[in-house]
Amino acid sequence: MSTIKETTNKCAVCGKKSRQIVLTSYSLLSEPDLDFRPAPMLRATMNYWLMECPNCGYVAKDIRRWPCVSKKALRRIYSSLDTSLPYLAHTFHKRALYCEHIGNTSGALRAYLCAAWACDDAEADDHAINLRIKCLELAQRKMHHCRRRKWRQYMQLIADLLRRTQNVTDLRKLDTGDRRLDYCTRELLIYQKSLAERNDFSAHSRDEIDLEPFDDFFEKKTSERADPSHELEAYLAQALSGHPEDRAEALAVLDGMRPHKLNLPYYAYDAVLQRHKGAPVNIQNPYNVADLARVVTSEFLDMMETFAVPDNIACERITLQNKICMAILYELYTSPYIEQKWKNYADAQKRLYLMRVDDLFSDDSYLIGFIKPRMPNE
Repeated sequence: MSTIKETTNKCAVCGKKSRQIVLTSYSLLSEPDLDFRPAPMLRATMNYWLMECPNCGYVAKDIRRWPCVSKKALRRIYSSLDTSLPYLAHTFHKRALYCEHIGNTSGALRAYLCAAWACDDAEADDHAINLRIKCLELAQRKMHHCRRRKWRQYMQLIADLLRRTQNVTDLRKLDTGDRRLDYCTRELLIYQKSLAERNDFSAHSRDEIDLEPFDDFFEKKTSERADPSHELEAYLAQALSGHPEDRAEALAVLDGMRPHKLNLPYYAYDAVLQRHKGAPVNIQNPYNVADLARVVTSEFLDMMETFAVPDNIACERITLQNKICMAILYELYTSPYIEQKWKNYADAQKRLYLMRVDDLFSDDSYLIGFIKPRMPNE
């Protein structure tokens, strides 16, 4: 149960008095969300977490206290406000801008996060994502200058921010093998990754994970669950195999791991290989990638690119899977059916080339289109 009281406060900025409602006590009967958003009972009191002067708009934990800037500077800070935000989010955004201006990164991060929660409740999804992106920037900056316990909390928060902003690529890169992770943090990272692989970007509670709520226990217990990102990558690579049985097995597993629509490029890839049988692939007899070109994703192209090898060793060390993936990428990046943004993806056009390949079963040779690997910074 939460209790509040009404007080009369004099604003330090404009000197006007106003009635303010102050939260005096609260109860926590359940676990917070994965981004530390409190349970509904406490979350319902967010209106009372900050004071706002109705006369000049000054926002603070206590408007009786002077801000660290002048009135003129405060007005300039507030001029950056997004007026389209929901009312409560607007209040927290004011606090975030002020904290950021005075160098209080922790306070700014907290205020931006509260603003995102307010947008969640108001169903302002686009605003919530933008505010979380700002939170992510501050959390990544802050975690490099803190002790290990705090670092773990930032890691837990960053994982949720990446998932809620649908940044699955960077979420997959979070290393669950990092020795600084304790049992609790590693379990939460793995759960975040498993949600993301299922295309689930909604709010989730810590109640969904069976964890003991004692840090000492977490330090002693080790987490042995497999990282779903590693398992997923293995099956994505198998789905690009040159052997139909391997592809079929991988596709069946992938459909069990995440929504079918995310696997459509791999099904289209399988269809390309199923259709192309008989004569060798070359520029006169290329892969038909028209259907595949319409469903490609950055994940699919990135996975295909992992099988590209340098042109100076392609003849010596190229495998069937290397050859297939590089040839299909060449056809995709030159296809009239693919969107221009994919043709420009990772500077692809500059990496395409033709190579003369000897026919293993005759004295003939033929030209085939390939692609060079990406440079490290691409």
